[in-house]
Amino acid sequence: MTEPDAFDRPGTTPAPRRRRPAFAGPRDEIDVPPLDHIAPTLEPPWRNEDTDAPDRTAAYHHPDGHRIGLRIQPRGLAIQTWITAGPDLPPIPDGTDIEQAEAQAANDARIQPGRTWHAVLTTRTSRALAADLGDLVYDHLIPALTHKPKHVSTTSTTTDEPQPDATTEGPAT
Repeated sequence: MTEPDAFDRPGTTPAPRRRRPAFAGPRDEIDVPPLDHIAPTLEPPWRNEDTDAPDRTAAYHHPDGHRIGLRIQPRGLAIQTWITAGPDLPPIPDGTDIEQAEAQAANDARIQPGRTWHAVLTTRTSRALAADLGDLVYDHLIPALTHKPKHVSTTSTTTDEPQPDATTEGPAT
């Protein structure tokens, strides 16, 4: 063992290195109830699959091969949802050229086999988390199997306040 040199730095513990600037506020985190309490109950033929972390993830399976998944993202700020189409498209029926074209157009408008459609529920803006999650699954994910939307609307088009009637505005004469 060697003797300490008089010019060595004193044996102090270095200060922990900050990863965020000192002026940044604390990160947002939202307490979200366990997903197995707020996940929607899908009606048959959908069935709920067991997952490794039922409080953070949920999975559903359809006999046609379709799958729905739900996952709470880190810090609870969002719930990611997705649906994956099953392996088979409905067959094109025998019939007139117009009927076959309509059937082909319906197949083209839906999620293709093995493809996934995602939607996100922001937990910060949700007032009724379980109801909003159920609406997202029933109104956006499941209908995407037959008609994939171009996008998912993030805002509601209806408001609780009555809108003024254009005929009653303006000064009275």
